[in-house]
Amino acid sequence: MSRSALCVLLVLVGCAPKPVPPPPPVVAVEVPDPLAARPAIGAPVDFAPPAPEVATLSNHAGLWVINRPALPLVSVVLHVPGGSALDPVGHPGAAWLSDRLMTQGAGKLDARAFAETAERLGIELSASTDLDGSQITASMKKDQLEAALGLVADMVLHPNWGVPDFKRERELAVGELTQALQEPPTVAARTALTLWYGKNNPWGHPAEGTVKGMGQVTVKDVQRYHTQVWNAAGATFTVAGDITLAEAQSALESHLGKAWVASKPAGVAVIAAPLYTDRPVYVVDSPGAAQTMFYLEFPGRPAGDARLPALRTGTIALGGTFTSRLNALLREKRGYTYGVKARTLPRHGDGSVVVSSRIRTDVTGPALSDLLGELKSIQLGISEEELGKARGAYKQDQVEAMESVAGVASTFSTYQIGGFGPGQFAGDLVAMGKVTGDAVKAEMAAYDWKHALVVLVGDRAKIEPGLTAAGVTKIEVVDPG
Repeated sequence: MSRSALCVLLVLVGCAPKPVPPPPPVVAVEVPDPLAARPAIGAPVDFAPPAPEVATLSNHAGLWVINRPALPLVSVVLHVPGGSALDPVGHPGAAWLSDRLMTQGAGKLDARAFAETAERLGIELSASTDLDGSQITASMKKDQLEAALGLVADMVLHPNWGVPDFKRERELAVGELTQALQEPPTVAARTALTLWYGKNNPWGHPAEGTVKGMGQVTVKDVQRYHTQVWNAAGATFTVAGDITLAEAQSALESHLGKAWVASKPAGVAVIAAPLYTDRPVYVVDSPGAAQTMFYLEFPGRPAGDARLPALRTGTIALGGTFTSRLNALLREKRGYTYGVKARTLPRHGDGSVVVSSRIRTDVTGPALSDLLGELKSIQLGISEEELGKARGAYKQDQVEAMESVAGVASTFSTYQIGGFGPGQFAGDLVAMGKVTGDAVKAEMAAYDWKHALVVLVGDRAKIEPGLTAAGVTKIEVVDPG
């Protein structure tokens, strides 16, 4: 039987297969996008900073020890009052060069032998100078503590003042300063410091000095500074790591106890910047610059001021994080910059708040107008959400600083140097957690344009018309700091 005949027969007897119905339509199931919803902010994690143990050496130097035994590491910060405020007139940078030379050979070791010894033993050694003090920082494995303190003791008691080393380091310093003047952020900060305090003020020049001043520093200048400040009077040791108070005190006494006498401490005045009104916008001309460096400074609060936590909180909301107001406006919305930073600079008896950013040259004027608008807006206060985020950001920064023994030593050293008690750090964290929106609003009045110092580093010919259009009536061109 043929195939076609078979099909006819099946139809006639009713045995043909029934047609298959079409499948039901596919209904798309919506899967929620896990990135679409705004993540909830979790409860803050409690953080209790360690409490330093306190003692005094036989030469009256102060000692704080923060025991952190997780790793066999130790970090030591030795600070003495002094700093670039004691630079001879006309020789800015003398203190900085003097401290730098301490790392270029001491005791029986010349510069090369000193560096090789520290490297072979895995000891990180540095000396630094601030406006009102000098310090040595040493970090090492615990089993090299004695060797490290031996090097530190030689730096303090037996520095080498070889003329060849002095000339070499002074020439290097001049070269570094010259190169730094090619960096707009450095130029802006240095220029602002001089304008903020005044060129005749002891704090009115950068600690590392100036190109001209460094070239005039003499061997006698650096020797005089070292003799004046590096004595035990007013000195503080902050030690953190796998070490007890008894161990630290014993090691320090053997190297820098009775051998390091306390004479008269260096006198360092507490200096406050004059309160200026309606200053011009200062411009450092940088022909051909593709960006304009913005550096705005306002009066702030000194270290230890009870109102500082509120000012710090508002400043974080303004420009202290990636999601802050200034970044949201000038970076995300306008596309004028890669980022804006606002921060508090508390000092002893003085303080300021700084807003800084690098802005495209062609939008210098509009960016300044937007910035002024945001500064006025922040004076109206911040939201509860901003308040919570600012508190969390501050706490996170402090927790991150505690992640290394060097960070622990550095953080607590700042408090000890400032004359605060060992519980001040914990107290600051508590105070930040209690800041209210009303307190922040009161402190945001600090962003008063009448008292602002504005330094711009950029192409004057290109940015001046935009500044005029933005309402700037007084512009003064100044040399880089």
